[in-house]
This record gives sequence, structure tokens and C-alpha cells, in this order.
Amino acid sequence: MRSKNFSRFLKPSQFNLEFVERFFVLLLSICIFGISFFFYETQKRINLRIHETLSPVYNVFSIPNDYLNIFLSTFKNYTNLKSANDKLTQKLLESKDNLDELYHLKVENQQLKNLLNVQAPPSSTKIVSRIILDPSDIYSSKIFIDVGFDHGIKINTPVFNENGFLGRIIDVSDNVSEVLLVGDPRSTIPVISEISKKKFFVEGNFENLKIKHSSSDESFIDGELVISTSASGYFKKGIIVGKLKIFKNKIRVIPSAKKGDSVYVMTLGYDDLKKFQKLIKK
Repeated sequence: MRSKNFSRFLKPSQFNLEFVERFFVLLLSICIFGISFFFYETQKRINLRIHETLSPVYNVFSIPNDYLNIFLSTFKNYTNLKSANDKLTQKLLESKDNLDELYHLKVENQQLKNLLNVQAPPSSTKIVSRIILDPSDIYSSKIFIDVGFDHGIKINTPVFNENGFLGRIIDVSDNVSEVLLVGDPRSTIPVISEISKKKFFVEGNFENLKIKHSSSDESFIDGELVISTSASGYFKKGIIVGKLKIFKNKIRVIPSAKKGDSVYVMTLGYDDLKKFQKLIKK
């Protein structure tokens, strides 16, 4: 009975195969463990020798990897530098815009200071305004400013820029006024020469002013100032219109100011002139 059972055990079957496999795996594990335990130093020397032998191979295979890492690191640095450069460039442009704005503000501030210090007879009101339209035609002799009736502007109110007398108001709306420049051929102003004391009229001639209704040209002095009078009944006396220039026996008056001198102008109001105009109307 026992021999029969033993013979069955030796016959191949799924159970017997699994038992044999497990037995041999266990036996192999015990052998490996024993070898590792008893031959540790030998195994260590073998591993070291293998690493020394394969070290050149590792180095060869590590070169592409090193170059790849260097490339990736460089590309990352380039990307970061480009991003930082773009930000700095943007800040630089913003700073430049701010500097340009500050420069323009500084220039405008200086122009306004000069405008407030312009030579003119004492006035009851001073209104600073801006030129809003300057016709592009080089022969145009009029400008428009951004003040009008709502600001107390009247017809014939004198207009100055930072260099002196520029013209007078000839048309007014609520918030815009038209200025006839002193150089316009339609402009005629009664004046007197400062030193020779000769009275005459000056008429616009674009770049300069022509002398009209003068009794004699011989007594004029080159370089003397020409100052307005109230002979016309609508103009304030004492305003410096320009300077006499004698060249090759030709006498001209060079205006004190030109329309391209500044973007800001100032109108001067005179109460006594308003009263005089009311008397004329009566």
C-alpha cells in the first residue's frame, strides 16, 4: 500500500512539479545566501573590479548625456535671459516714455513761466490758453486758441506768447477764439518809435511789418523798439510790437513774436479799454 502511494508521488503531476520547483528555488536561495555571507569580501572585490573594467565604457556613454544636460541647461538659461531681457526692455521703454513726458512737461512749464513774465502793460486779467489749430499753410497768418466768451475773451483782446505780442482776437465763440497775427496783411497797428518818437502805422507782411503813413524815414534809428499807441481807438498803448531794422536803405519792423515760438499764449484784458469802447458805441 505504501509502495503504491510512493509510486504515485513519483509520477509526474501538477502538484509534484510545483513542489519540485519550490524545493529547488528554496535550495538555490539558501546557496546564494550562503555564498553571499561567506564570500562577501570576495564578492566586493569582484564588483569593484567589474566597475573598474567598465568605467571607460560608462565614461563614453556618459558624454552624450553630459552634452545633453549642458544643452538643456543652456537653453533654459537662454529662455530665462530672454524673458528677463524682454521685461527690462519693456521697463526701459516705459522709462523712456516717462522721461519724454517729463521733458515735455519741463519745456511747457518753462514756456508758461516765460509767458507770465512777458513784457506788456499791466492788465486786469491774464488768461493762459493753448493753440488748438494752426493751419498748415505756410502763408496762413491766423491761429485758434481754446478760450472764448465763457472765459471773458472779447474782440481785439491782445494775444502774447513768451516772446511778446503775437496778434489780436478777431472772432470769438463760446470756447474758441480766432487770432489775427501781427504779420497778416490785414493787420494794421498804430505805433510809435521808442527813441525817435515818430508815429506811424505798421502793416503785416508775413515775415515782417511794413511802415505806412510815416512823414519821413530819415530819422529812424536801427534797432529801436516800436510800441503800440491808442490812436485807433481799440488798441492798448505801450505794447512792444517789434524792432526797427534798416538794411540797404529799406526799413522794416521785425515782430517780437512768431506763431511757431510756443504752443501756449496769453490774452490780456484791460478794464479801461472796455470802458473806452463803450463810450465810442454811445
